[in-house]
Amino acid sequence: MPNIWPSPALQVPSNPVPLQATIPGASGNPLSPYANARLLQFQNLIPGDLDSPRLWRHVFECFLRRGNYITAKENSPGVDTGDFTYSGFICRASRLPLQSADPLDWLSGSLPWQQDNVRVATSAEGTVQVPCQGLIWLGDLSRLSDPPDSEADPRRIYTAFEVIEFGAYYGSGGIGAITQPLVGERIYGTMKLHQLPDASAA
Repeated sequence: MPNIWPSPALQVPSNPVPLQATIPGASGNPLSPYANARLLQFQNLIPGDLDSPRLWRHVFECFLRRGNYITAKENSPGVDTGDFTYSGFICRASRLPLQSADPLDWLSGSLPWQQDNVRVATSAEGTVQVPCQGLIWLGDLSRLSDPPDSEADPRRIYTAFEVIEFGAYYGSGGIGAITQPLVGERIYGTMKLHQLPDASAA
């Protein structure tokens, strides 16, 4: 029997528009308009050694989704009873000096971003590695302004946060080199609601 259904012709535009250009407010990442958190994480001199001297502050604007509540049966290094797990993608990132006249500068509404999609990294100074500790501001990012105010959104969550994995599921090479420039570097960590945020540490 002959095929009576016509085959649709695939129309490829001569000048395709980048995906991020079709979404207002996007900044090199299609998830940027939906980002809901800022993270501040410290880069240590010895990667993975949280007691070694701190070198830099890394700021990430992320699209995050809450995962699990950690019970006493599930706690492990970096994951404590009462924590909530969060996972998502880095939309944009910056690296700031360790010392600042304003410890809340990472919450500035006009923070200059240095990198889309992945952690800021250099061959000479590396980048922040897991495990790393710091803070999370989960809320309406459009409310952030200048001067920075951690209470800009009355419904925000502002507390301690520890990143325990960057780059899953594929890492930075192979297929990861394709997916990370598209939707960002994957990030996984724990929100520690029982630890008060220490802005002075920034």
